[in-house]
Amino acid sequence: MNLEINGFLNIPFGENKQNVIEKIKEKNGILDLENVNEDSLIFDNLKFAGRDTTFIVFHFVQDKFCRAMVFLKANLEIRAVTLYNQIKEEINERYYKTADDFENYEYPYEKNDGHVETAISLGKATFSSYWTFKNNKENDYISVKIDENFHIIIIYENGQLMTDFENCKKQKNYEDY
Repeated sequence: MNLEINGFLNIPFGENKQNVIEKIKEKNGILDLENVNEDSLIFDNLKFAGRDTTFIVFHFVQDKFCRAMVFLKANLEIRAVTLYNQIKEEINERYYKTADDFENYEYPYEKNDGHVETAISLGKATFSSYWTFKNNKENDYISVKIDENFHIIIIYENGQLMTDFENCKKQKNYEDY
């Protein structure tokens, strides 16, 4: 059981954009050139944990890799919760069994009412799980959730770099005022 993460797909947190591009191209990833910006790179044509991805996003702060977001989709919406649970169990087995595991419903929906897909699509049901890893001063994280479009999103984050990322984003937003 490994109780720390240092990066994603053997790419260490803090790696620069050019090195990330080269390492992902070695895995046959295709950079989505239309959606490249200062803070993120999007790659298609990748597998993650043996599954085809919809795409993978790498976020950067000051040219340092800080977060990866893997977007997967079950072949049918009705299988999204099953795929989410499989991925959650795989991460539990790889690292540790998380206690931060949430399945919440808003009125008029409730667990086992037979309308989970409708509730997810309306944002009235949320599924999310979190794993925390103590590394240096800040925590690193893995999280898994289902979005309203039935993507299962797996997120790897470096705590210190994400703090910098949020601060930079806030500073850019303040420039508008």
